[in-house]
Amino acid sequence: MYRQLAAKDKILILYKNTPATLLGNLFGCLPLGIVMAIEGYTLSALIWVGGIYLLTLMRWLHFRHLRPSTVNDTGLFRFGRTQTWLAFASGCLWGSAGMLFFDVSALQNLAFLILTFVCMMAGSLASLSARPMTYSAFAIPIMLPLILNLFLQDEAFYKWMSLGATAYLLATFSFSLNLSRVIENSLALKYENIDLIASLKEQTDKANQANRDKSRFLAATSHDLRQPLHAANLFYELLSKKVEQPEQLEDLHNLGRSLNSLNSLLSVMFDISKLDAGIIEPNKVNFDLAQLLEKLASQFALEADGKGLTFTVQAKPQHIFSDPALLELVLTNLLVNALKYTHKGGVCVFTQIHGERLDLHIKDTGIGIPSEHLDDIFTEFFQIDNPERDKQKGLGLGLSIVKRIMDLLGHPLRLTSSAGQGSEFVLSFPLGDPRAEPLPRSISTAGLALDGQHILLVDNELDIVHAMQKLLSQWGCSVTTATSTEQVLSQMQHQARPDLIICDFRMPGALNGCEIIQQLRTSLGDIPALILTGDTDKSVAMLLDKAGLPALHKPVKPAQLRIMMARLLKPQNKLTSKAP
Repeated sequence: MYRQLAAKDKILILYKNTPATLLGNLFGCLPLGIVMAIEGYTLSALIWVGGIYLLTLMRWLHFRHLRPSTVNDTGLFRFGRTQTWLAFASGCLWGSAGMLFFDVSALQNLAFLILTFVCMMAGSLASLSARPMTYSAFAIPIMLPLILNLFLQDEAFYKWMSLGATAYLLATFSFSLNLSRVIENSLALKYENIDLIASLKEQTDKANQANRDKSRFLAATSHDLRQPLHAANLFYELLSKKVEQPEQLEDLHNLGRSLNSLNSLLSVMFDISKLDAGIIEPNKVNFDLAQLLEKLASQFALEADGKGLTFTVQAKPQHIFSDPALLELVLTNLLVNALKYTHKGGVCVFTQIHGERLDLHIKDTGIGIPSEHLDDIFTEFFQIDNPERDKQKGLGLGLSIVKRIMDLLGHPLRLTSSAGQGSEFVLSFPLGDPRAEPLPRSISTAGLALDGQHILLVDNELDIVHAMQKLLSQWGCSVTTATSTEQVLSQMQHQARPDLIICDFRMPGALNGCEIIQQLRTSLGDIPALILTGDTDKSVAMLLDKAGLPALHKPVKPAQLRIMMARLLKPQNKLTSKAP
């Protein structure tokens, strides 16, 4: 296989050298033809030069006929054979000058003839040596007539000249073979490098595919992992209302901390897996960055005040083009880190406009980052001050998510920091259209009473059904439960009309949660409904969006669930934003 590839490359080397070779023939024959015409060989010189020009035209047409990018192997090797025969014809035509113009009585003409042949041999050595056979097909016929004529002379001087011409021919053969070996070695290195690059690409592709498969696996199994954690959160909420003994309360508090750590770890891990698997796609819109900063400022101002820190946001209304949901996650992670590692002074958020872009600065007076760790902090689980992996100090995943999201959005992210001097993150965004719709406001948590509401709960996980039923009963709701599609569709013919449907998305059987709700609404009317799901797949999100159903992703905190239920059951409260 390698030899065939090398043979093709050698033909193409000669192909690329053809224009220079043909120009050498066109101009190289003129001085000899002119000199011989002056010396009385006018007709022979004209015929000889005409023959050179005619053959050169044939070689040019042959050169133009080839299209290297489209020709197949058979066509290329056929071109190479013709290439050699044309070189042989050229050598014969040039060699004929050694017979036509050979005259020992005109030593200056003989010297000029020999000099011309030497120059042509030197030129062809460079252009034809990639294929020694082609070089031989040209060199032997050009020199052989001259060598024989010199050898047939009676004087010893010409015999020595014949010997010298033969030695020169053999020397050029040696040089041609050396050049051919150099070209051969270069081609061998070329294909070795190609093989190495192909092997490296294959291994890289396998590694990338394995990483994507891992991420897809995590994203796909998120439903199964979220289900028991969702049930554990519900049971914890139930226990918190029952336990009164101090020792039991302490154990319950420790259990809550462990659940919160597990919730945080899984949520962040699934966020990273979705980013790596390419499940998350940006939804860029034009929006006012100042509104988003105002929303975040209200969340972090109290935390800063509790630590005795200043927290300032200086941003005039200015629209940018980005994904507000993903950007909110980025800013939340950066602000959490800034407040966590700042013990005196404060955090300042401000914007600057430079031409067609806006720079958002998040600057703190915290502990800073040593210069040797400026790149490390964007890797998973890296924490400068937490070698013992204390979960109370965080997971070391926030900045990894920040970097991934900024790369996904295509927004530059810069960091300047030094130990003990604080840190400054700078995020750059393209300016947007000021005519954009305002971002939705945070929902109010007022008026969350659920007393007397009849809830239809549909879930095939018995632990979740049991926990949800108890929790909803504590909130004053009456609950009807169903653990299968057939059960819920049959019993609704005999049950009172519910005020709200809470349905798991992934149910056994042919129908998913959206389709179950649609069938229930067909028979019972337009009842408010909520989907609970552990699925984070993009296709599920598209189905939910198409059905127009609000959704909460497991594990759901009871407070989240209560706020969403209040929004759906009491639209007069104007709780019209999406679920938190």
